[in-house]
Amino acid sequence: MTETCYAKGQKVILVTSQIKNGKWLCKFSIPGFSHLDGGLRGQDLSKGYDTEWEARTNAFQRAKSLLEGP
Repeated sequence: MTETCYAKGQKVILVTSQIKNGKWLCKFSIPGFSHLDGGLRGQDLSKGYDTEWEARTNAFQRAKSLLEGP
């Protein structure tokens, strides 16, 4: 599922997927903004999140942190 959100005036595209163990992962992209991790930084790929909502919330928080800078 794809969802579009906005943070700091920037468009943030969230893409969720369910992995084999039934858990959820979410990656993000910010059009016009390059980042190296593909939005998967901070996610344990072997575990995932119990709900799609948790995965999306985590990805959006990571995107906001990236936009806010160090």
